[in-house]
Amino acid sequence: MTDSELARTRPDARGADPLAAKLLAAQQALCALSIDSDARIRLHLRLMAICTSLKLPGADEVRGAERLDRLMADAERSARS
Repeated sequence: MTDSELARTRPDARGADPLAAKLLAAQQALCALSIDSDARIRLHLRLMAICTSLKLPGADEVRGAERLDRLMADAERSARS
C-alpha cells in the first residue's frame, strides 16, 4: 500500500484530539528512524503500551502524554547515537 493509499484509509488526525495527533506523529517518527532493529522494536513496544494504556477506562491522558514525550526524547537520543 502506498503512502497516498494509506492516507486515504486513515482518518485525518488534524481534526481529532491533540493526543491522537501526537500519537500518530510519534508512530510516523519511529517508522522513519534509522536505528538498530532491537532499539526500534523496544521503542515500538513502548508506543504500543502507551496506546493500550490510553484505551483503558479511567486512562490518565496527562500521564500518557508525559510517557509519549519521554518516548520521543529517547527516540531522538537513539537516532543521535
